[in-house]
Amino acid sequence: MVLLHGGDRDSADWDPVVARLRALGARPVTLGLRGHGSTPAAPWTWDSAVADVAAVVSALGLTRPVVAGHSLGGMVATLWAGAADCPLALNFDGHGNPTSPACYAGLADPVAGHRVVRAALTAMATGLDEDFRAVMAAIDALDLFAAYRRARGPLVVTRGTRSMAGLLPEEAQDAWLAYERWTLAELRSVAAEVPTFRLCETATGHDVHLEDPDLVVSLIGPALTA
Repeated sequence: MVLLHGGDRDSADWDPVVARLRALGARPVTLGLRGHGSTPAAPWTWDSAVADVAAVVSALGLTRPVVAGHSLGGMVATLWAGAADCPLALNFDGHGNPTSPACYAGLADPVAGHRVVRAALTAMATGLDEDFRAVMAAIDALDLFAAYRRARGPLVVTRGTRSMAGLLPEEAQDAWLAYERWTLAELRSVAAEVPTFRLCETATGHDVHLEDPDLVVSLIGPALTA
């Protein structure tokens, strides 16, 4: 199996999961995304990120590996599920950012809510290098829900139930909570529509692979048995 880390992280992020998978007799391969860790920077596109996975799979002679990713890596795993014959793909809490007022259903003023959240995200991105800002722009341009529907095989997507609103300034938190509710509703809609899509709501925050590695292994487990 191939494990993909999140944005601004590196392959060591997966160490707790790797140890457990090896104990089960699995062969986990951690892949450093371009521009992260020891992997050289290169222009980021989703096609190139999927091609990087394909190159590693080919170089190591892997046959139909399970592909799992956290956050940014989860988005790449989702796209892999639409591009390759994959027995199981897993996206651990990789849901992107709100891109329009439509993402704030239930908020009294979605336009104002979107404006304050985008301002907060822009301020938080201050100091990021140019390469990572390009990654963030690519995330904004990606329609993940369309990608979920294009998956050619089983796809598991997790959603942490502990809110990330506290990471934002106080004036943006109500809007972010509305966005989280919208995201969950959309994920549940896909799960009801697509038989091969499974949504797992976890009692964790964003870093489910670090907070509950045993849960992560249990979700990968059915593919190991097969």
